[in-house]
Amino acid sequence: MKGKGSALLLALTLALAAPAAYAGNGHNLHGVGAVNSAMGGAGVALPNDALGALLLNPALLTGLDGSRFEFSAEYNTQKNAVESKAGPFSGRTEDDSDPALIPAFGWTRHKSGSRLAIGMGFLGLAGFGADYPQDSTNPILAPQPQGFGRVYSNYQLMKVPFVVAWKVNDSFSVGASLNTARSALTAEPAGFASPDCSGPAGPCFFPHVNADSAWGFGLGVGAYYKVNPAFALGLSYNTETDFSDFEWNSAVSNPNLPTFGRGRKIKFQLNAPAVLVGGLAFTPNDRLAIAVDGKWINYENTEGFKDTLGFKDITVFDAGVQWRATDKVTLRGGYNRGENPIPDELTFINVAVPAIFEDRVTAGFGMRVNESLELNAAYYHVFENRITGPFLGPTGPVPGTSVTTEMTMDSIVLTFSFNL
Repeated sequence: MKGKGSALLLALTLALAAPAAYAGNGHNLHGVGAVNSAMGGAGVALPNDALGALLLNPALLTGLDGSRFEFSAEYNTQKNAVESKAGPFSGRTEDDSDPALIPAFGWTRHKSGSRLAIGMGFLGLAGFGADYPQDSTNPILAPQPQGFGRVYSNYQLMKVPFVVAWKVNDSFSVGASLNTARSALTAEPAGFASPDCSGPAGPCFFPHVNADSAWGFGLGVGAYYKVNPAFALGLSYNTETDFSDFEWNSAVSNPNLPTFGRGRKIKFQLNAPAVLVGGLAFTPNDRLAIAVDGKWINYENTEGFKDTLGFKDITVFDAGVQWRATDKVTLRGGYNRGENPIPDELTFINVAVPAIFEDRVTAGFGMRVNESLELNAAYYHVFENRITGPFLGPTGPVPGTSVTTEMTMDSIVLTFSFNL
């Protein structure tokens, strides 16, 4: 193991490019807010709530009359583990991350009869984190330079859309959004940085970084078409969100080098991918609503994901049903099926990014407290998924090695909806 350790670390440069994801479709949450989350993330053609409209389709704001304000918080727990084997050495380590609390706020305004609607949101789209302790029995987490040692990372992304929608006629609306965003990243060690090596054969050590943040900008457009009173179609597209570089002041980490401890600057760019969403809604009466969406997430052209992590484009199917049981109580359920963006052969590179979600079920309810306030709640469960691949050395897969990532997740979402 020691003989291979330094050479393997040269190939591990990219392995900790981002932390494990509290997410759902790739590294994105499958929905924002209790209403949209309980519907499986579907709703690009259903003006159901402010947060869902701000996330999925700016044109939906023309279907939300009055002024609405929504506050949401998601309490998210994941169970991650990594197993690895190198020759006779093998081990399994559980993730020790704390639960994540992901907030979201949204405001929309559409005066009844007006063609113009506006809105803005503060949408927590993902809260990432990994905390694997150093583990000498698990080759990939063995002390540096044989392994990575302790792996700690944290990533947070907040999207802030400013939305304008226009009702062209009674059947057709269009909308656009300026998407500003703020992200923050901590990585310990910084696997996306070049390692500090004593020579061509090592040994090599990865540097450490603390927290840094970056601003990003993108655009969104959407359309909403009511075919008839019962059927509607929706379509939206959000461009890639282009972020500035994360920049850290670090230091040379290899104690065998004469420059040990000398300052070095580390940069890394991680953009948010473009997303295309299309779907339909069926509302035969004022109590029943059914939404079915399809999403395409373009990782293969996204800085940070395409080159560093090797993510593949994914498609997502989501469906939800809503039944207004009484004038005060609404029941919801949904299903979300997304592809895993990480190929099996790149499990090793993405050991700290187990965004391998595929299937989840969702449920929730809404309760109208009075004319101005509605409380909505949702729960969803992501079924366990595992991927396995070989260690990757300078010349390719290393015989007699393997690494497996597994994850499952549960989450509770609460949203307070105010009609102002």
